[in-house]
Amino acid sequence: MAQLKNRNWPGNVRELENVIERELILQPEGPLTFHWLETPTSQTPQDETATRPAELETVVTEHIQHALRYADGKVGGPGGAAEILGVNPSTLRHRMKKLGIPYGRN
Repeated sequence: MAQLKNRNWPGNVRELENVIERELILQPEGPLTFHWLETPTSQTPQDETATRPAELETVVTEHIQHALRYADGKVGGPGGAAEILGVNPSTLRHRMKKLGIPYGRN
């Protein structure tokens, strides 16, 4: 019980529920021990030199642009950015339009 009380539950009550369900599966006859559950002994201080991560939209835009440069501007077909990224070319074009990344002939 102390392990459960001392643990930080960032995933809210669903995470706690999943942990209890797992232990019931692992120990169906009881008692519930939670030996596999790591209990943090102390909070790890956040690195003060850490930089704030970029917004997801910015990262996705840069990634798509990198794939386009690698594919010499080609979106679909063999060797195209869509193939490199593992997505359907029409899906990639839709995402590019949404993100404001130009494509096609000028």
